[in-house]
Amino acid sequence: MTNSLETLKIRLLEHQDITKVKVRFNDTDAMGIVHFKNYMVYFDDGFVSFMNSLEGKQPVEQFIHQGLALGVKHVDITYEKPATFGDYILVKTNIDKIGNKSLTFYHELSRESDGEIVAIVKATRFVMDLKTNKLRNVMSFFKNFIQ
Repeated sequence: MTNSLETLKIRLLEHQDITKVKVRFNDTDAMGIVHFKNYMVYFDDGFVSFMNSLEGKQPVEQFIHQGLALGVKHVDITYEKPATFGDYILVKTNIDKIGNKSLTFYHELSRESDGEIVAIVKATRFVMDLKTNKLRNVMSFFKNFIQ
């Protein structure tokens, strides 16, 4: 790995982002508690916020229009405490591990009001070229993505 790629990898591993999400009524079940599947939406919000906080050449949302997918390969979720309708959830996101063809994001979701952790998520993602259906090298993607 060249020195510039090593520097980029260190920068990525040290970067952290926090975004805030409000729990909506339709995120909850009959008891007013967030349904387990909706935590996936919250960590995805954290992923998009993280990627856009890297000051890329363009918003990460644009990549799908260019034939690149930032897909999810594996998700590991631990539910700690319930979140309820009206709560504000802080989604803290950083990269836990970078491989050649995938990288693992760490998301910690906590209630803003009391700081209690509601869920911890590790999500392994990949970059795929949708025109060729081939996986892209993660560091090459970031080298082209970041200004």
